[in-house]
Amino acid sequence: MRRPRWAAASPLILALHALLACGAVPESSDDWPQFRGPGGVGLIAATGLPERWSADSENVRWRTSIPGSGNSSPIVAGGRVYLTTAMKRGESVERSVVAIDAATGEQLWQAVVADQPLEATHRLNTYAAPTPVTDGDVVFAFFGATLAAVDRDGAVLWQETVDPDYRQLSHYGAASSAVLTERAVVVARDREDAKHGSGWLGAFDRKTGTELWRRTWVDTCCSYATPLVLERAGGQEILFTHAARVTSYHPETGETLWSQPLQQNQPVTSPTVEGDLLAVFTGADRVRNGAMLRLSGSGSETQVEVLWQTKKMIPQVASPVFYDGSLYTVADNGVMVSYDPLTGDVRWQKRLKGTGFRPSLLAGEGKIYAHDSYGRTSVVAAGPKFELIAENSIDEAGNASPAYGAGCLLLRTGAELFCIERQASEPS
Repeated sequence: MRRPRWAAASPLILALHALLACGAVPESSDDWPQFRGPGGVGLIAATGLPERWSADSENVRWRTSIPGSGNSSPIVAGGRVYLTTAMKRGESVERSVVAIDAATGEQLWQAVVADQPLEATHRLNTYAAPTPVTDGDVVFAFFGATLAAVDRDGAVLWQETVDPDYRQLSHYGAASSAVLTERAVVVARDREDAKHGSGWLGAFDRKTGTELWRRTWVDTCCSYATPLVLERAGGQEILFTHAARVTSYHPETGETLWSQPLQQNQPVTSPTVEGDLLAVFTGADRVRNGAMLRLSGSGSETQVEVLWQTKKMIPQVASPVFYDGSLYTVADNGVMVSYDPLTGDVRWQKRLKGTGFRPSLLAGEGKIYAHDSYGRTSVVAAGPKFELIAENSIDEAGNASPAYGAGCLLLRTGAELFCIERQASEPS
C-alpha cells in the first residue's frame, strides 16, 4: 500500500496546512520565531496578507532605521521584532540584538553581546548574518565565534565563545542560523577551507549555554546552510546539508541517524519538508543539484528514496517552499519554477523582474513572495499556471529574507526595517 504523503509530517506542519486550507488563523500566527518562521519552512499561517505596497506610504504601517548592518532576518514573538546587527568600531565589530515594538516600529532596546576583531567575510555578507531564534522569552543570537542569550528586557543571560578559531579561519563569514530543539540551541559552523580546521554542529543548553555535544567532520567543507529540526515518528531530528550529502543527527547526542549522498557544492539554501517529502535544492558554481527525497521509517531505521533530481535553475541562496501541492524555487537570476513534488515535472517557469534573488521564498494565503536583493518583491499566485499578482519596490537594497509576524510582512534593507500590512481599501 502506498504511504500517504503526509505520513511523516510534524504536527506543526499539518496544523499550518489545515489552517491555511480552511482559512483559520492559529494563536501563534503572529509569531515568527526563527529563520523561515514556524518549522523553518517559509509558510505564513495568517490571512489578510498584503499584495501591494510602496516605499512612500502605501500599506506601510511603519519603517524604522536599524543601527549598523546585517543580513539576518527579523523574528517576531509576543508583539516584538528582534534582529541582529553589527557596527564597526575601528578594527573591531560590536555585535548586538535589537528589539522593536511591532505595533509602532519604536526601538525598545539594543543589547551588545560581543565586541570582537574584524573577520574576513564575503562581499555580500555582513558581520551579523545568522538569524536569531526565540522560544518566546529568550532570544538566542549566533555570530560565528559567539553564541548568546538575551531576555525580553535586553539583559544578556549568558554568552559563550563556541568557536575560538572563527576569526582565524573565516573566509566568507558566518551564515548558518541557530535553531532550537527541546532543550538546546543548535548552531553549525562548517570549515571554509578544505585544508584547515573542522566543521562542526553543536548543541548548547538553552538555560546556561553549556555545551551538550559537538559533532565534527573533516571530509566535507564550505556549507553555510541552516539546520532543519524535524518532528518525525521517532522523535526530533536535526538535518544539516553538507557539501555532497544531507545528514540527520540525533538532537540529544549528535550521533548520525542517517545520511544521503547528494552532488552539490557549497550549500547555502535550507532544506524544506512537506509530509514525508524533503527537498534539497542548493549548490554553487557548476555543482548545483535539486533533489526530492522521500523519507520512510524513523530514526536510524529511516530509508531514503530519491524520487527525482535536476541540475537546472538551482537557487544558490534562496531556499524553496512547498505550498498547495507544488514546490516553488527561484534562482539567483530570477527564474521562478513550480514543480510537481512527486514527479519533478515543471508546471511553469517564468523569469521575474529584478536581480539577485538571494532572500528565501515565503508562501501563504494563495500567494508566493519572491523578494530580490534590491527591494523588489514579486507577489505570485500559487496555482497550476503562472499569474503575477503585483510587483512592489521599496527602493532599498538588502539580502535579508522577508519574515511575517504581528500582522506585518517584514522587509529588512541595509539601513531600515519595513512593516507592510494590508489596508482595508486593498482589494482581496
